[in-house]
Amino acid sequence: MKKKSIVSQAGLLAVSALFLWAFPSTAHAEGWDNSSGEWRYLDSANNAVSDAWRKSGDAWYYLGDDGNMVKDSIVTIGDNSYYLDVNGAMAANRWIQTKDDDDNEGWFFFGPDGKAYKGKDGRVYAREINGKKYLFDEDGVMQTGFFDAEGNAVEDENPFKTAVYYFGDDGAMLQDQWLLYSQVGENPGYSELAQRNYSEYDEMWLYFGSNGRKYVASSTDRSKQREINGKDYLFDENGVMIPQLSLRSANIRATSSNAKVKYGSLDTDGEQKDDYWTFTVPNEVMSQDDYDTQEHSWFRTKKNGDVIKDKIATVLGRRYAFDEIGRMQTGFVVMLEDGTFGIKYDVDEWNKEDFLTDATNSPIAAIDRGNLYLFGTDELNDGSMVTGEVTVSLRDQNVVFGFRDNGKAIGAKCTLAKSNDKFYYNGLRLDADGDLKYGILRDTRTGHGEYVVVDANGKQVKGQKILKDGEGNWIIVDNSKFVARVADGDRPRKKNGRFYHYDSTAERNDRWGAEITFATDGANNLDSDFVLFDR
Repeated sequence: MKKKSIVSQAGLLAVSALFLWAFPSTAHAEGWDNSSGEWRYLDSANNAVSDAWRKSGDAWYYLGDDGNMVKDSIVTIGDNSYYLDVNGAMAANRWIQTKDDDDNEGWFFFGPDGKAYKGKDGRVYAREINGKKYLFDEDGVMQTGFFDAEGNAVEDENPFKTAVYYFGDDGAMLQDQWLLYSQVGENPGYSELAQRNYSEYDEMWLYFGSNGRKYVASSTDRSKQREINGKDYLFDENGVMIPQLSLRSANIRATSSNAKVKYGSLDTDGEQKDDYWTFTVPNEVMSQDDYDTQEHSWFRTKKNGDVIKDKIATVLGRRYAFDEIGRMQTGFVVMLEDGTFGIKYDVDEWNKEDFLTDATNSPIAAIDRGNLYLFGTDELNDGSMVTGEVTVSLRDQNVVFGFRDNGKAIGAKCTLAKSNDKFYYNGLRLDADGDLKYGILRDTRTGHGEYVVVDANGKQVKGQKILKDGEGNWIIVDNSKFVARVADGDRPRKKNGRFYHYDSTAERNDRWGAEITFATDGANNLDSDFVLFDR
């Protein structure tokens, strides 16, 4: 039997004036005895009983190894632990606070049979007490903090990421409750679904459902949406509530807009917000059509509560486009020279060829009168400005567009532009056909207009090369310029700085053929699938 002293106990009743009524002082052949000043239980031979339970009235008492009644202590008998109060009575359905061998305080709970609730074989033990769930380790100590699905404590720098359950300072499991997480480490990490660092958040909120499990997205493919107290909230892959506008999917690939999907406003309290996103329907003065069809749009307010409109604005480190009434825009957006909103298009509204048409014949209105941008293509997704290279699903095929760091399309306003040895026109990267492997384009940025060769990733072939394309033709590049594309059986040869046809099957003195030049060979093989751009 192990005995542990008690520092304090929860809900301890006032000590009664001894309890002589329970233990008469007159010695009997078998019964209670207090002649030594300590309560003992004597057997029929008048010997003190030790390491045993005895009952008096409705209460149970324990006699220690010295035969004296144990008081104000926790005793361990076999695998079970019990608490004996200051009168020696076994506690039942009671919380007790004590210190362990390292002088750390802990709480225990003793059930209706007096046994402490505790785990076994290294596993924790969950029990419901007065309608709340608590967790106890194998020593019976009540647990607090974050735990994973197997009941293991999560104690790393940012436990909110992998934790499934949370037990508060009072030990109770959070159920149908919010938790404001404030213990953010030096590097709390990044949310793929929110597309933000957690360090950008003013507050981080977690929510635990009725079963105590944290609401969390199962992957970065889709955020988790839940209604809580009549309001809708989104949670990311780590269970952190996403502040309003965010990615529904962390996939950066631009796809066709699904803005026609209707979602009700997340703002149900009617409170005017500053520096705030709201998803709502414009009134009839702002847009009669949207009002009649109940078309929702995202709006952003400034610090004074006014709606941001007719410009590109930075919000939480990201840039967004807003039209003349303040609706956030998605897809392709043309902003006019004065920085005001021009027009927007869904990405699947156009074919690849539409972006290659000259300014006079282009079907894309205003593309030659302003700067072309691309914003997140789903207004229920992210909506922020895209920079760098991105694959876009046009109406007829997937292509790559390039945007500068300021968001402007490379080669905007129907001009040919070059960046990182790649060519762009209205943002469209000029790539060779994947099966052909190579293609040519006329570099019209200067007055010479010479042809150059690019590969399937749009990269210019430089220097002096003899390449074989996907159809078995030979492509000759000299001084980084296209010379010719020939269908010879043998690889052309170079001699004295010039290229020649070569026939390995001919007599030795007849193997070298005519010289290969652009004038004689190059202009004859400019079929449409090989020429990417020619004006």
